Amino acid sequence: MRKSRCMTRQELLESKCNASKIETNDDYSFLQITQNEAHRDFDSEKLEAIQISPQKMRLRLGKLSSRTVSFKYKPAKNYPLDMYYLMDLTWSMRDDKATLESMGSQLALALANLTANYQLGFGSFADKPALPFIQSEPHRLKNPCYSENDQCEPTYGFRHRLKITRDIDRFIAQVKESNVTGNVDNLEAGLDALMQVLVCERQIGWGSNTRKIVIVATDGWLHMAGDGLLAGIVEENDKRCHLDDDGNFVDALKYDYPSLEQIWRVLLRSKTAVIFAVTEAQQDYYRRLSKLMPEFTSVGRLQDDSSNIIQLVDDGYREFAKRVEFTDNAPDYVSVRYTTDCGGMYRKPQPIGRCENIEIGKEYEFNVEVQLLDYPKDPTVKNITVRIEEKLISNEAVELEIDLRTTCDCENNKKPTELSQQCNYNGDYVCGQCQCYAGWIGKTCECNLQNSQNQRELFEKCVAPSLGDELRTGPICSDRGECVCGQCYCNPGFDGEHCECNECTKVDGKICGGTDHGVCICGICSCFDSWSGDNCDCSTDTTGCKAPSNDALCSDHGQCNCGRCTCDESFFGPFCETKDGEESALCSSYEDCVRCAVNEINDLGCQDLDRKCREKIGLYKVDLVQSDNAFLNCTFRFSNEENVCDYKFSYELTESHQTLLKVQNFQCKEINLITAGLSIAASIVIGGILMLICYRCKIMYDDRKMFAMFEKEREQQTLYELESPLYKSPITQFKVPDEVESSVL
Repeated sequence: MRKSRCMTRQELLESKCNASKIETNDDYSFLQITQNEAHRDFDSEKLEAIQISPQKMRLRLGKLSSRTVSFKYKPAKNYPLDMYYLMDLTWSMRDDKATLESMGSQLALALANLTANYQLGFGSFADKPALPFIQSEPHRLKNPCYSENDQCEPTYGFRHRLKITRDIDRFIAQVKESNVTGNVDNLEAGLDALMQVLVCERQIGWGSNTRKIVIVATDGWLHMAGDGLLAGIVEENDKRCHLDDDGNFVDALKYDYPSLEQIWRVLLRSKTAVIFAVTEAQQDYYRRLSKLMPEFTSVGRLQDDSSNIIQLVDDGYREFAKRVEFTDNAPDYVSVRYTTDCGGMYRKPQPIGRCENIEIGKEYEFNVEVQLLDYPKDPTVKNITVRIEEKLISNEAVELEIDLRTTCDCENNKKPTELSQQCNYNGDYVCGQCQCYAGWIGKTCECNLQNSQNQRELFEKCVAPSLGDELRTGPICSDRGECVCGQCYCNPGFDGEHCECNECTKVDGKICGGTDHGVCICGICSCFDSWSGDNCDCSTDTTGCKAPSNDALCSDHGQCNCGRCTCDESFFGPFCETKDGEESALCSSYEDCVRCAVNEINDLGCQDLDRKCREKIGLYKVDLVQSDNAFLNCTFRFSNEENVCDYKFSYELTESHQTLLKVQNFQCKEINLITAGLSIAASIVIGGILMLICYRCKIMYDDRKMFAMFEKEREQQTLYELESPLYKSPITQFKVPDEVESSVL
C-alpha cells in the first residue's frame, strides 16, 4: 500500500525510500547565539545590569520538531529599586502618618541595606467623593472630620504627591505636608489609587530597568468593581491614566472601581509587585485577596501606628527578590517547557520555570524545550519571536528568533518537469511526486477517471470481499478512507488493504515496542519471545529482578513487573533489598569490585578487575561522580601506608540490565607516622589505666556485695530468735543478786 510522504525517517526507510532523498526537520534545524553579553552587576554609568545570558538566539523549526536551549540567570548586586508608598490617609490612619514622618530617614537606611540604588515615591488615597461614600452636608463636604471636632481636607479619591526620587528629605517633607481626610464607610478607594500608580508611568516616574514595588498601607477594606453603582457610576474602569498636573485623579466620579482581574493584568504588564501592609483585623481579608495574585502580591501585618513598617518593607522586598520565575509570549502553536535544578536545590532538573531562595551572585541554569506544534494559520508568517522574561523585572529577557521551515528544500531549489515521462505524460513531476492533470489520478497519473466503466472497476478494488457479495457492494474502504485509483488511502488511525484494521498505538514513538519486540497485525501487537503487554514493551526476563547475591525475585519484598521490581511498602532499591532507615544489604556485595576499581584509579593496580566484577555482578560499569549532591548510599574505607580515604558509592540498574556503579572520591587524609605512633602508645597507656580502674571498681563492688549479704544473714538470725517459741539459745546467763554481790564485796 502506498504510504504518505510525511512519515518518520524509519518509516520512510521501511517503505523503501532512498535515504539520500529523505529530508527531515532535524537535518535542517540549527541554533545560533546572536547576542551573549556576560553577566554583570548594576552599572551606574550605563544604568543597567545583565542578569540573563545569552540574550538572543536564533533557531529553525519544522512542524513537530523541537530544540532545547539553555540560559543562565545570575542575580545582580545593587539592582535598582523603585518603591512607591501608597498610603490610606483617612482619619483612622493619622497616627500612622505621624510615625512615617518620624521614620522616614530610617526607611531610607533600610532600603540602602537592600540595594545601593533605590528611589521613593509617595501618594495617598481615601474614597470617591460621592454619596453614599461621604456625607452630603455642606460643612461635612468641606471638613469630613467635623464630627471628630478636628479640621481635615475634603475627601478625594487618589492624589499623587511625590514623583519617585532619590531625595529622602523631599519624601519626608511631602509626608508632613499631607493632611488626613475622611469618609463614611470602612472601605476605601485603594484599587482606584493602585490602578493609577501602575498605569501613570511618566507621572509616577517608574524606571525602565528597575524592580518596582508598591507599598499599600491601610487599615480598611477595598471597594471593587460594581460598588460604583451605589453612587451612579456605571462606566467600567478603562485602565488608563487620569492624573492632572497636580497629581489628582480627576475622573474618580466617571469610572467605576477596577476589578481584581484588571489589576492582575496591569501588574502582569507592568511587572510590579505589591505589598499590602495592613492591620491585624484586615489580615485575613487581604491574604484571601493575595491568594488570587500570589506571584505579584504579599501581605504583612502593620502595627496600629505603623511602627514596624521598616521591617515589613525589608521582609516584602526579600520575598520578591529571593525568587525568580520566567514566563513567555509564545503563541498557542509553539510549546515552551522549562526545566531547572535551581542551582543544585534538586538532584534532578524539575519541570518548572521558578526558583525560590536564590542567592545574589550565584548562577541558575534553565533549559527550555521549544517545539513547533503546528504552522500558523497565516501562511505569510515565516518567522516569529518568542520572548522569555522574568515575571517581575522589565527589559531583561531571552529572545528566540524562530525561522519556520514550511517547505522542503527541493520545492525551493528545483523546477518542475512538465509532461514528465515518469507521470505518463499526464502530469508534472514536482519534488519527487507527480502532480496529475485534470481527469488523471494515481502515483504516476496512470488512472483515467474520464471512463466511467474504468472508474467502477477501480472502486470495486477498494471494497473488501465478503461472503455472498460477489458484486462487491459493501462500503468503499470500509468507510474509513478514500479510494484513489483502485487503492484505499485510509483515514488516520486505520490501516489495511481496505482500511479494515485499526492502527497499532504508538508509545514513545514506537509501534509494538519497536521492530525487535513485536509486529502489528491488523491493529493488535503480536509479541516476540521475552516480550509481553499490549505494546510488547514489557520484558518477561526476570534477570533484572535478582540481586547478585540472592536468587529470590525482588528479595522476596516485591513483585517483578516487566523486568523491574515493584517494592512492598517500607522497601526500596532496584531489588527491594533495602528497608527504610537501614543501609543497603548489597553494599558488601559490590565492595570488592569497587575497591578494585578504586585501586586502579589510584594507580595501585588491581588484577583481573573485569573478572572480579563480572563474576559477582555480571555486566557493569564504574563511573566517577564529582558532584557532592549525588545520591551515594554505600561507604567503605581505603587506606595504604600514607593515606586514609573514605569512599562513597551507589549502584543502579540501567535499561540494558547493566549495573552502574557511581563512585565518589572524598578528600584523603595523609597518615603522620609519628602522630600515629604517639596516638597508639597513648591509647595503650590510657586503656591500661582504664582497665586497672575497672578491676579496682569490680573488687570494691564484690566486697560491698558480700558484706551486705553478711548483714542480711545476721538480721535474719536475730529475728528468728525473737519470734520462734521452740528456739533455745545455747548461751546460759546467770545474774548474781544484789545482796550476795554486796556480801562478797
